[in-house]
Amino acid sequence: VKMRRPYSGGVAMMLSRLHARALPSAVRAMSGVAAGDNVGSLGASEVAVKMMAAPLGTKSMRGCGVVTGVGSGVSGIAVDDLVVAKSGLGAFRPVAKASASALAKVPAGIPVEYAGLIGAPCKAAGLLKGLKAGDVVVQSGADTLVGQSVVQMAKAAGITTISIVPSCPDQESVINILQTLGGDIVVPEQYALTWRFTRLLSDVPAPALAINYIASSTPEVPAAGTKPSKLRALVESASPDELTKIKVAMLTAKIASTTVTYGEADAYGDETAAEAYDSIGDVAELMKSNKLSLWVENYPPEDYEYATKKIAGPFCGMRAMVLKFSSECDIEELNWLNEA
Repeated sequence: VKMRRPYSGGVAMMLSRLHARALPSAVRAMSGVAAGDNVGSLGASEVAVKMMAAPLGTKSMRGCGVVTGVGSGVSGIAVDDLVVAKSGLGAFRPVAKASASALAKVPAGIPVEYAGLIGAPCKAAGLLKGLKAGDVVVQSGADTLVGQSVVQMAKAAGITTISIVPSCPDQESVINILQTLGGDIVVPEQYALTWRFTRLLSDVPAPALAINYIASSTPEVPAAGTKPSKLRALVESASPDELTKIKVAMLTAKIASTTVTYGEADAYGDETAAEAYDSIGDVAELMKSNKLSLWVENYPPEDYEYATKKIAGPFCGMRAMVLKFSSECDIEELNWLNEA
């Protein structure tokens, strides 16, 4: 599956200020909107970065960009390298200054829109670490970028995947997409809680690993051996959708040897731990060999509002929205963000 670019922008720059008026103040604050850092003077361990792209709909708005200068003590990163922030670095600025240790060098040949999201497949690589060809992994919330990456990276490694898809208006299409990406068994949440799913599992080896995506809105998943009274209280307080997710998580944990979980902060590479970026080279090779792709839609800065609204539409869990700055992007072109 090749990188999809169904939309490339098109709203005139003259409308940019109109869009800017609707930019939520909370989003402006956490995305680090700024006129740009002063990169005229760099410390020994600092790197100057010209921002090129930023994922939307994430908390820290980690961005990626091209290195324009390095401090005297920096090694491993050079001018013209593409880098991604391993920790929070507000991407809504033309240029930024950061410590070299807070950046990861992206191997050559990776598009900037992929670079800004590469934390998600790096997270997936960490989750799959230790598994071998022939193993089976079961995962819930398979529609996230991490879930999509798990399917593709497992396929490349000869690992069988059982993916459970949450309820959504386009569930059938999501299932088809995951199967196209290489998913061996892809089922909806409702099916996973039936005897048919149990019978289906009898045809494959027991999963070595369960990967559960737990959203922050989902109540804590009870551990094995939880007292009936606590379970009853949970059933009475949880919504039907929350209860389904809890049941699925308990099921996958029961049938697998080991269970790991991740939440919204990791689902799209937003707060991927810095050490996960150690696998960035392997992830990049899979991308360049067409064994790993992400559903990315690019938008110019002036289409920010349209893009953020679209995130809540169909396939909202499958796709990623990226704000892509032109190579000529400068402070004047981003002034509408600062003045909003």
